[in-house]
Amino acid sequence: MQELPSTANLPVLGLSNKATSDGTDDSPTVFLDNLTTPPLEDHLSRYTLSPELDKIYAHPSEIIALATSHSGTYIASTCKSSTSENAVIRIFDTSTQYSPIAVLPAHSLTVTKLAWSPDDKYLVSVGRDRQWSLFDTQTWQTLQVQKKAHARIIWDVSFAPREFGAVFVTASRDKTVKVWAGDNGIWDCVATVKFSEAVTACGFCGDVVVGMGIVAVGLEDGRIYLVGGGVGARGDGWMVLGEVDVEMTHSEAVTGLAWRPRSREEPGGRELASCGDDCSVRIYGFKDSLF
Repeated sequence: MQELPSTANLPVLGLSNKATSDGTDDSPTVFLDNLTTPPLEDHLSRYTLSPELDKIYAHPSEIIALATSHSGTYIASTCKSSTSENAVIRIFDTSTQYSPIAVLPAHSLTVTKLAWSPDDKYLVSVGRDRQWSLFDTQTWQTLQVQKKAHARIIWDVSFAPREFGAVFVTASRDKTVKVWAGDNGIWDCVATVKFSEAVTACGFCGDVVVGMGIVAVGLEDGRIYLVGGGVGARGDGWMVLGEVDVEMTHSEAVTGLAWRPRSREEPGGRELASCGDDCSVRIYGFKDSLF
């Protein structure tokens, strides 16, 4: 890591990030720490970019969702779309110079989020067309399409940790989080948790906590909740466990949630990162005794 350049910039007439190596730039850390306002685009392009290694051309419009398999072998991406022709998921193989290996049609409108299962056997997508689609990553065949999974646009999806079983959750503008379980190859909704505002983000904790699966839920008004359920729980077995202090959460919609990975030997406690439309990233710590 010490041999890598610390900053990169984007040339005025260029499309690729170039490493800064002339030694004339200020320290990125010092410069950004001294800012009294949110950084401008020029600041971000000069002080927070990493040198570009490669570029992939595939979609006809802006990229909306991108996810890498846990093994690092595959990259899945989607773009903004109003037609089924462009609302496809494109798969690239990182071991063969990012060559495209599959195009997965399943949606009629923009795919908003992608998620790989912990063992990389499944890829699930959710979109503006209110449905989710599940794919077998060995054959790239569609296993199940759940139309009208929610009443409004689905913003996010997240898989449960492997020891919790075949489960994922979806978050929607219809003010609900739904829990989907795959029993005998068929995935059904086993629980619905309702909220007072549109749900814009969700994130499954990467391990089971005191016998429960924990899901962080972010709302359009910036609030963050923790939802939990036991292994095999259905219906009322899933419930809201608590809310993060509103003084510490976002002033606008939560757009992403992610738990810090941890080893089994690591002492108790969990850390959660969130980002929002208020241009901030926040990190929260939770003790196991809270669950």
